Amino acid sequence: MAVPAGKADQLDLVVVESPGKTDAEVSEIGELKAEYEPVRASKLLALATPFEMAVLSVGVFGAIGHGAAQPLVTVFFGDIINILGQEKDNMMEEISKMCVLMAVFGGVAIVCAAFQFMCFKYFGERMQKRMRVAYLDSVLHKDVGWFDMRQVASLPSQITGDIDNIAEAFSEKVSSSIMAVSCFTSGYILAFNAGWMLALVLLSILVLMALGLKFTGGAVREIRMKTQSWYAEAAATVEEGLYSMRTVVAFGGEFRELAKFEAAIKEVQKNGVSNGLKGGIGLAWISTVLFAGYALAFGFGGWMRDNDIQNPTTGEVWQPGSIMTCFFCILIGAINLQNIAPGFKAMQGAKMSGGRFFGILETQSAIECSGSDGRKSLETIDHFELRNVHFYYPARPLIKVLDGICLSFKKGQKVAVVGESGSGKSTVMALLERFYDPQDGQVLIDGVDVRDYSVSTLRKAIGYVGQEPVLFATSIRENIMSGYPSATEKDLQQVCSEAQLTFVDSLPNKLDTFVGSGGSQFSGGQKQRIAIARALIKNASFLFLDEATSALDNASEKMIQDTLDHVSHARAGGLGIVSIAHRLSTVQNSDVIFVLSKGKVAEQGTHASLMDANGLYHALATAQQMSKSEHQKKEASQKAYSGDVTPQSQEGKDVATVGGATVRNSALEDVHEQEQERQKELLKTYKVPMRRLLTFCRPEWLYWIPALFGSAVDGCSMPVISFILTKAIVAFFLPKEQMMAKIQETCWIFLGIALANLIFVTGQHWAFAVLGEAMTARIRVAILKALFRQEIGFHDDPQNTPAMSARALEVYALRVTTFNRTFGVEVGALSCVACGLGLAFGYCWQMALVMLGSIPILMGALMLQRKTEEGSNKKENELLMLSQQIITDSVQNARTVHACGCEAELVQLYSGMLNSALKGLPKRAILGGCFFGFAAGIRFFVMSGGFYYGAVLINEGQTTFEAMLVAFMGVIFAGVGAGRCATMLGDGAKAKLAAHGIFSLIDRQSAIDGLEPSGSIPVLPTRYDAGRIEFENVQFHYPFRPQVKVLKGMSFTVSSGMSVGLVGPSGGGKSTVMALLQRFYDPMQGTVFIGSGRTPLKDVNIRWWRSQLGFVGQEPVLFNTSVRANVLYGLTDGETVSDEHLERCKKMANLSFLDENGGKGLDTEVGPRGAQLSGGQKQRVAICRALVRDPPLLLLDEATSALDTQSERVVQASLEAARAGRTCFAIAHRLSTISNCDIILVVGDGVVIEKGTHQELVALQGVYHKLQQQSH
Repeated sequence: MAVPAGKADQLDLVVVESPGKTDAEVSEIGELKAEYEPVRASKLLALATPFEMAVLSVGVFGAIGHGAAQPLVTVFFGDIINILGQEKDNMMEEISKMCVLMAVFGGVAIVCAAFQFMCFKYFGERMQKRMRVAYLDSVLHKDVGWFDMRQVASLPSQITGDIDNIAEAFSEKVSSSIMAVSCFTSGYILAFNAGWMLALVLLSILVLMALGLKFTGGAVREIRMKTQSWYAEAAATVEEGLYSMRTVVAFGGEFRELAKFEAAIKEVQKNGVSNGLKGGIGLAWISTVLFAGYALAFGFGGWMRDNDIQNPTTGEVWQPGSIMTCFFCILIGAINLQNIAPGFKAMQGAKMSGGRFFGILETQSAIECSGSDGRKSLETIDHFELRNVHFYYPARPLIKVLDGICLSFKKGQKVAVVGESGSGKSTVMALLERFYDPQDGQVLIDGVDVRDYSVSTLRKAIGYVGQEPVLFATSIRENIMSGYPSATEKDLQQVCSEAQLTFVDSLPNKLDTFVGSGGSQFSGGQKQRIAIARALIKNASFLFLDEATSALDNASEKMIQDTLDHVSHARAGGLGIVSIAHRLSTVQNSDVIFVLSKGKVAEQGTHASLMDANGLYHALATAQQMSKSEHQKKEASQKAYSGDVTPQSQEGKDVATVGGATVRNSALEDVHEQEQERQKELLKTYKVPMRRLLTFCRPEWLYWIPALFGSAVDGCSMPVISFILTKAIVAFFLPKEQMMAKIQETCWIFLGIALANLIFVTGQHWAFAVLGEAMTARIRVAILKALFRQEIGFHDDPQNTPAMSARALEVYALRVTTFNRTFGVEVGALSCVACGLGLAFGYCWQMALVMLGSIPILMGALMLQRKTEEGSNKKENELLMLSQQIITDSVQNARTVHACGCEAELVQLYSGMLNSALKGLPKRAILGGCFFGFAAGIRFFVMSGGFYYGAVLINEGQTTFEAMLVAFMGVIFAGVGAGRCATMLGDGAKAKLAAHGIFSLIDRQSAIDGLEPSGSIPVLPTRYDAGRIEFENVQFHYPFRPQVKVLKGMSFTVSSGMSVGLVGPSGGGKSTVMALLQRFYDPMQGTVFIGSGRTPLKDVNIRWWRSQLGFVGQEPVLFNTSVRANVLYGLTDGETVSDEHLERCKKMANLSFLDENGGKGLDTEVGPRGAQLSGGQKQRVAICRALVRDPPLLLLDEATSALDTQSERVVQASLEAARAGRTCFAIAHRLSTISNCDIILVVGDGVVIEKGTHQELVALQGVYHKLQQQSH
């Protein structure tokens, strides 16, 4: 049943401060935090096909048969005990029959176990893939408001974690639990059949075990949920920091991010220790009750035999064999009781995660629709209208954004929406795209409410380009084609030409070039042009441009504007173009301009009519006019410039390719094969530095004492129990006068072992939990610290995307803690083997030697089984890690996904990667099943052979029944100990690879270490002398694109206190100059000098240097906290600023909007990635952050491009005042913002083409003059 749309917003991680609201308001924004209810186990199978259900059924029957075969053997075991203990004349004949029957049941167990493994493997992997795809598909079809109410940074980890938990419900854990239930049930049935009186008494064991499991299970479940919640918070911190790496590094925030992560990880660590302690108590309790059950069984059995009590089943006095059959059936059933718990825990976790999965899957979005949409289809749009629309964002219900707005426009018109930042411009476009529905009023399409139309067909009719263009981690081609997958190659080439994607021609792989995470491999202007091409390929009725050309230089902007005008008139019926713009020169030829103010249309008309009205628009336009020159020669100068100035090489972040081709599944598979070979070689050659690894838990070294001692006690307990058990069995065949005394003695020993086990095993698990959680926490911090230490070029590598780094951070630390557990297992195994073999060889060396030969067989079968499981999972895990990037990119950029309408394409790409992991699944499942069945059934043949040989030794007088049984049991339990060690081999291989990854990262020498810098702090005459900058013949290419030189001998000198304007075409090298000034990279040749002493920048302490900088980029990055925390982000540890200075910076950055409409001022929460603020508001916060540092060097990369004219005028004046006495570099395409600079550098083709003041460059009549003409 679908959850009502209104209730969807109440669910999941929602925490919004909103005092004074009604219950209805609280419910609407989801402030009432409600957990999803766990689903029924049957619900988890809702997505399975009938064939898969049949496969699962066969697997379940296989597990039942496998489980039932084990206690059946005890029936023969009891008869063998009777035969061997009484030493009958026909002993060998009867033993032979029993051993053959035991072998037959072993064969049945092999077949059942094989089907158990192969069916669950096949079913589990197919279901996991289907659920992953369904989860992503469902999340991508949630409304934008749904994302606004959640911690978007943690959503990718949540999706992965939920599916991993659900997958556990179809894993070997659950199949083993089914087998254990079958074993337990059949064991008790056989026990009651052998003798209900004794079986009834032994039921007390089950009751005590169940009580213990109920207590510990509930406690562990509660702690696990807390741990997952805390790690989700830690993961959100990590992903936010990694995705904002340049901002974190530029403002020296590495240690601040580390501190936030450490605080969250400490809570994870504390809950993990509690989880380990309570889990240890549960396991120790089960073993204790089991050992105490030995005393109960033998004591009561001895009493009945001593008092000649008849067995109701046989009508005879209780025989030792019947007692043994009854006891061992109960024993095997009780032992398997603890094997039920992991599967049930996995099922509980799956049901909890399934609650969220199906809750999200079945919740009907009010706007989006992933399935069949019954609303009207829409082929084309002729007319848009907003009629008396009132709107507030769900996350901020107290702030009304639109207040009864009315506007309309038609297809073929050029429409502009202008106004101050926060006036509602972007909100209008969001409503037209139907990202949201208004609380009151209507959005109409051709006179029909937009709610009546299918949202997918609506967005197909609209092309959208946002002010912060988002690209997905695939090729340029696939990014563009995602707007219209059925477009032809001709269509693709046409839109590339229309969007001026000329820079693509110089890339080695052209349109098949990998764009990186979020398009990180390209400059802002290049990303915007790709996004424009993606919008144009739709052949839509309307094109929505939300500051879509703000990152382009004037020449490129003019070309694209002219192209859009041409396309609009060339297409049948015309193309409606709706633009949000702060640069009013770009909208002067619009058919209608809507001027917004405080959520209303203040004015509307053409440019001319609005100028004549002498109102708000006139004031905005007047503020932007820098000259009154005529524009008649605009076309000629534009053509002249495009022929003379356009560079042959382009700037951009490093562009890398995977396998020299587009990132498709085949290319990924090649990479996976290479990675598998690399891992195979590492497993052979790499030696884990255990001493170094253990330093991560050095402060807790005392905990090794109870951990290892408890492991030794735990290991010895089973061989000792087997020895006492043999003594008790033999005692049954003694005369009555000796029997009870001996049995009472063994019962007291059983109770002593039970008590010791409770104490030491609990201590063992608690100590290992402390050690493991401490190691995990410190390793995670060390990994994150190492990631922050690396130079920016490291993060540009496609193999080190934020999603992959975050996943490695989560997985690596967990895997290496396997070494801690391995120590305990090895100690326990060694003590078990030593004790078991010592007893065996001490009593009957012949039997011990023969049985010892079976150990390699058992070990070999177990290792083959493990290797098969590893081989089947390795490729799948690698593909899942790579496919995680798709989840991260798409979920964190939901608006772009919705606007492009590419949900299906992203899901298909993700599905394709998962399909690669499923290749050869039937073969892997069958092969794994064969090995699993062999490993499960071989012990039956070993036991039958062992008993037969023991009978031969007894028959020939070479040993006694007691000695044979001690040797037999001793070797069997020694094999169990060795098997424990073998089961860790697979985890050990993963841990070894993880250790290599961890230490490779930690030991990697960063080219520019921002955490532990080696440079010196120069002695400067004044603090502001640091602003003297000199580039001397600087040459540079990005690390992953060495064939394309970006800077080709850049040289200039800037004195301290000067203001510098950097202008020129997109891709000319301007942003690269900024990157080198922040020392994100070092030049390949040449030198950057600072200060009057000409100190090479590479010799300067990098943390000190970055503290001298203030940076504002064209795509400002804010953190999910308050405005206050964001603007204070750039302060060094322990540094404070006065309230007066903070208020002054706030005024300079024009942050008055924070106090309007009952706002919270600097305590306003900005939301994930600043989502609660408009683009202009984010930019002003970023400007304030830079000013708070009071830096000697201010770097502005299109710092006011997203501001409206009024805000820009105020902020620009503040920036001009702020740069007094300090050096300021400003990149600008809007030349009016840098005309007052002391020097202007015209950059193109990697060199300084011209330099001088505004007046000098205009008089020069060169490139700058042409740019100046085009800016009007």
